[in-house]
Amino acid sequence: MKPFFIGLFLLGVVILNTALKPSPTQSLNYRHLGDSLSLKAQQTLLSNLLGAIEKGGTAYAVDFCHENASPLTNSVSSQAKIQRVSARNRNPDNATTIFDKKILDVFEGNAPLKDTLVAIPKGYVYYKPIRIGMSTCLQCHGQPKKDIEAATAKTIQKKYRFDKATGYQMGQLRGAWKLTFLVDK
Repeated sequence: MKPFFIGLFLLGVVILNTALKPSPTQSLNYRHLGDSLSLKAQQTLLSNLLGAIEKGGTAYAVDFCHENASPLTNSVSSQAKIQRVSARNRNPDNATTIFDKKILDVFEGNAPLKDTLVAIPKGYVYYKPIRIGMSTCLQCHGQPKKDIEAATAKTIQKKYRFDKATGYQMGQLRGAWKLTFLVDK
């Protein structure tokens, strides 16, 4: 039944994109810009988190992330609203909409898919999957008691009472970058 709904969702995206008739040049430009900005956001966040781990360990990095992840992400560009979304979010601000969840389902079912661009009435939304790509990520997002140290787990619970972002393994889909570009068409 799930493939049926994913197929139906993709058909809806195609119809929406066709109805809004984005020009191929615009689509290519926003896809390229989305890829560039999401890569910059990922590098900014990752380098700062690795620095925090080096400075004070993983539990310290959780504190650092709690205070700085959103401001760091927001500092990357004024050209787009940049978010991280996940069905298994840690930060409530990273929860998904129904549409985001459908995009994540597509990424989950099609691992080679590297991104997607969706036309919306006033612009574009670019999504790029975030996968667990380094063993360092598992120190906060891996298996409790196996990958995540007790002090880190305690800090996660303290900072993110309703955390759902653990239990991952290498290569798994963690979420997606979501960049919203508002433009005059």
